[in-house]
Amino acid sequence: MIKRKSVFHQVLVAAVVLMLTPIVLPAQIRDSLTKAFEQKPKPFFQFDGYNSFVRNRGANALGFKIGLDFGKKIRFGIGYMELFTDVVDSIQVKPGTYYRGEVKSSYFTTGVEYVIYRNDPWQINMPVHLGFGTSYYEYPDGKRTNNKALQGNIIMLEPAVTGHYKIIKWVGVGFGVGYRIMLKNNTEITDKLSSPLYILRLKIFLDEVYKSVFTSNQANR
Repeated sequence: MIKRKSVFHQVLVAAVVLMLTPIVLPAQIRDSLTKAFEQKPKPFFQFDGYNSFVRNRGANALGFKIGLDFGKKIRFGIGYMELFTDVVDSIQVKPGTYYRGEVKSSYFTTGVEYVIYRNDPWQINMPVHLGFGTSYYEYPDGKRTNNKALQGNIIMLEPAVTGHYKIIKWVGVGFGVGYRIMLKNNTEITDKLSSPLYILRLKIFLDEVYKSVFTSNQANR
């Protein structure tokens, strides 16, 4: 049993090191990853979002992520995001029929996030996410409000450096920068969505809220 566990840890460490090698030297993270994977993983859930630009106009992504946290050092997660832009074009839905369509996108993500610095109340992370989904024009025609046109598949890579400062135990200010790299574009839409990302948001630490509420309830029993 011990041998199997050891092999499992080695495989996990090797996989993560390979993913992070272009960013961080393996020698700098090998020991911390080994210790993290020896700990029991804990589930996490978080609302997520960031800002970017498409055609020099605002584009905001909102969604959520769930996954496993190993020793508060590395996270593996999956999630779902929607990208809302301020880009509006005149699109031809059928011959002779045009509508004002807004460029949007929805996609699932999977990725890894490594904590490169932690010293409460500060924390700095290095997330890398891979996204799979679609981009399209959304337009109203007087009958429905969520019509889609010129829909096509997209694949994107989003490396970033993010962090937060805890104002209080439950709440912090999040910040960061990154880049959205389009590995596959929707050929039906001229906007390729590649863009720098910038993050500034209020961050709620749901795990701390959970601990405080349930620990308090148990103590009062």
